[in-house]
Amino acid sequence: MPNDPQVSSFSDGDLVRGAQGGDKRAFIEIVARYQTMVCGIALGILKDFALSEDAGQEVFLTAWRKIYELREPHKLRPWLSQIARNAARRQFRSRKQEENIEDYVILHDKSPGPYENAASEEEKALVLHALGKLPEIYRVPLVLYYSEGKSARLVAEALQISEDAVRQRLARGREACREQISGMLEAVLTRTHPSPVFTVAVAVAIGALAAPATVAAAAFAAKAGASAVASTTTTTSFVSTFMSTSKGFLVSTAAAAVICVPLGYHIANKPVSKMAAQEVSVPLPPQNTIPRADPFESSALFAEWRELHLKYGTNAESMPTLYKAIDSFKDLFHKQALHAALVSEWALVDPAGGISFLLKKQGAGPETQQLFREWLAHAPAAAVAGVQSGGSGWESLARACLKDIAKVLPERVQDIASQLPKPENGSDKSIREAFTVLAENRLDFSKRAAEATTGPNREEALEGVATVWGKTDLNATISWAKALPEGVNRDEVIRMALIGKAAVDPAGALESVGLVPSGGKQNAVASTTGARVLNEAGTADFDGTLAWLTSHPGRLSGQDLEGLVGPVTQRLNADPVGFLQAQAGDGSLDLLLPALGSALLNGASGLQATVWDWLKTQPDGAAIQSLKAQVINSSAWQDPSLAMSLVSDLPNNSEGDKQIKDLAERLFNGGWALDRFDQLFPTAPERLRTPLVEAAFSLLPNASVVDYQAWVDRLQYLPESGRVNGAESLALAWGQKVPSEAITWASSLPPGDVRSAASGAITSGWATQDPLAAAAWVSSLPQGPDRDHGAEALVGVVADRYPTEAWQWVLSINDPAERDRAATQAVRVMAVKDPSTARQWIDSGPFTAQFKTELQASFVSLQGQTSTH
Repeated sequence: MPNDPQVSSFSDGDLVRGAQGGDKRAFIEIVARYQTMVCGIALGILKDFALSEDAGQEVFLTAWRKIYELREPHKLRPWLSQIARNAARRQFRSRKQEENIEDYVILHDKSPGPYENAASEEEKALVLHALGKLPEIYRVPLVLYYSEGKSARLVAEALQISEDAVRQRLARGREACREQISGMLEAVLTRTHPSPVFTVAVAVAIGALAAPATVAAAAFAAKAGASAVASTTTTTSFVSTFMSTSKGFLVSTAAAAVICVPLGYHIANKPVSKMAAQEVSVPLPPQNTIPRADPFESSALFAEWRELHLKYGTNAESMPTLYKAIDSFKDLFHKQALHAALVSEWALVDPAGGISFLLKKQGAGPETQQLFREWLAHAPAAAVAGVQSGGSGWESLARACLKDIAKVLPERVQDIASQLPKPENGSDKSIREAFTVLAENRLDFSKRAAEATTGPNREEALEGVATVWGKTDLNATISWAKALPEGVNRDEVIRMALIGKAAVDPAGALESVGLVPSGGKQNAVASTTGARVLNEAGTADFDGTLAWLTSHPGRLSGQDLEGLVGPVTQRLNADPVGFLQAQAGDGSLDLLLPALGSALLNGASGLQATVWDWLKTQPDGAAIQSLKAQVINSSAWQDPSLAMSLVSDLPNNSEGDKQIKDLAERLFNGGWALDRFDQLFPTAPERLRTPLVEAAFSLLPNASVVDYQAWVDRLQYLPESGRVNGAESLALAWGQKVPSEAITWASSLPPGDVRSAASGAITSGWATQDPLAAAAWVSSLPQGPDRDHGAEALVGVVADRYPTEAWQWVLSINDPAERDRAATQAVRVMAVKDPSTARQWIDSGPFTAQFKTELQASFVSLQGQTSTH
């Protein structure tokens, strides 16, 4: 079982703690250990070997950036698994929407691909075709099982489900595939793994290929004199050849990457785990696949690295020149990789100069943060002093890295927080998180530091302390918060104490939600107090939180319940059918509807078909109907083909008709996705076609349309009874943007209701942008229905701004019904502005006695409302 982490001398926890301490060798070991699992999950979702490696690289780059956020190092496997699912689903959605996916790295080579010698192309195509027909719930476990050494335990840990659930899914998946591919499935997936090329690509991208300054000086400077003349005649860059280097040759680069890894990225030069005293290396492929050669001489990457140094130099002064030389490379991934390597070296050669250069070049971007963190690992005091003197932009860099500073130099956090301006990003949590780190280590010190913080970040500092203190003594934290001086948002400080409490005592925190008003700062989860507390409570103890909600009906609102979206998403992804069945069985499904709706739109969007299949097996009820509507809503945007396939399952009654109408509207996302029409309409089920085209036309006025003539052609798809409304919507949208074209089209229509409706709608749309020009056009129209429609529309738009002119337009309308409607609008506006004039209009207008009586009643009603206010 080569992928079982137990075979290594280092546990997952050791590797995570080492990586969190800045040891890139530890992270490379994580990549080597889990690349098969990560790429397997991506393969199960994307159904494409090459795309799964692209997603896999994205997963590990994301994990490197976020490794500091992993609070429980021993849970590395499920943490990476979740990142992999998110990355693959994001790429899957992008692929469906954009049709083309941009590759990060392209190795132009005819030798076996990154999945080396796994199987023939024909075998892989057959396997992928069969897997593609399986629901994701069966496909991912099946791929993982065979690629992870047939271990149900490892699959269960990765997907956070039980081993029994894994075996059930494997059995169903095999059964569905049996007739198609027989034993080929196991053979292909067992032999299919990412190659060392994958490992080295990630190693380069995180800057792990950079040699320390001392190694660089020895390796490069020794030949500098002899190579000075030769380097001036070298015109062929390794940049142009690296991406076409054979993969067999790149295998040797994996060995070189191990040797070239910096020798000690540890916070304050102190060991952070037992790894500090032992050498950690990347597991290498079998020796017979690695050419026996000096890795410095045989590695294309290192050779290129050496050429750059020979040409531009190795000292502090050469670093900016090297950076600019690499910046000229055309290949984006290659440029990013060598920049990362250079930044690692810069942190050793001239960190202060590097910070100053990069702040001017890119602000507090990823490379600037990388350089600062590596400097902080070697010389904390100098790094902090250096960043503050780094010039314009240091504030953003200090904010981004304040949590790192808090770990190694806590006494400087308060001073830095006091100097930082208020963040432009309202959801920024850097100050709070830094003070959370302080409070976790030294609570009394953190309280004093937070209270001493001045400026706009003081409240965030106090909130960070409250989050930690609330876990151990909520009452004391609340008392402290209430005693804070005026000007501090004490309620928000108490909210953060409740969130901290929820992490260790969900029920206790939920009981105390009413201590502060609902609301507070918005964040990525929700904006109400209840939602924020529920998110933390559900993460800590979902079953206990659900039990509390069940026993306290009505205590929290539907908006509050959206706070469970994170925990619900996790459980839905782990075992959708089992999770939904359990909640339906104990009657808690209706409580989870708000969270389920958000989950199906976001992190659990890949499960819409699975949830729908389960819903079809359930007895009808309010909760089931609501969840069906949520699946329709989410799939309409995320997966239109799936959404349209649901039509056949909808009942042939008024309720089913309403669901189809809702589906049609949501397929266009409120008008934002009207460009889908030509893809959707030809393949839409017959029952959906009329609602679909009606929905499209109704959304035109609120949509961004480029080709209005195309919509003229689509009027034919509307039933005869709907063409007046369709033309009206088109004319309104067109009149807002290009009234001259809309007028030309309307003039070409035969006289009748459609043309008259179009004339009125053009006027409405045009008058919102240019009322004088619209009025001039209406004046030019001959007496008749078109002019009357235009005049009535003009009154509706201009009555508030030009009431007297609007009344004149009312009097110009010949059709009595249209004149009465326009008069009602004008009188209602004037009744508020000038009651005596409004009464005069009513008395002198060319109206029937009955209509004057109706206008008088409306006038009196408006006067009563006005006097009340």
